[in-house]
Amino acid sequence: MSIATEVKSPDINYMTLKEWPTAHKVWGDDGFERINQLLDKAVHLVDRKAPNESIIYAGLSENKSKAGKTPVVFIDCDSLNRYHISERDIKSSKLPKPDRSSAFK
Repeated sequence: MSIATEVKSPDINYMTLKEWPTAHKVWGDDGFERINQLLDKAVHLVDRKAPNESIIYAGLSENKSKAGKTPVVFIDCDSLNRYHISERDIKSSKLPKPDRSSAFK
């Protein structure tokens, strides 16, 4: 007898012109492409480097990003950990330490 377990996929908040017209003025099409690729890569980084984490949500960190220049995304996990991940983190393949205090605010 096998027990079926439901695997939930994370809610990834991809950047689109329709949903984020004001941000699009700052980032443009190329910036949105960078952010969306970073979101995908960040989710995979957390999956690989923190296998015990269950990712719930991923999105652009407007507080940590430098508008129009350096995107930083956040990954929220059900453990209440939040990971802020930049393109530099992806290139180094290193997962930054999580921040529990900012998750789910």
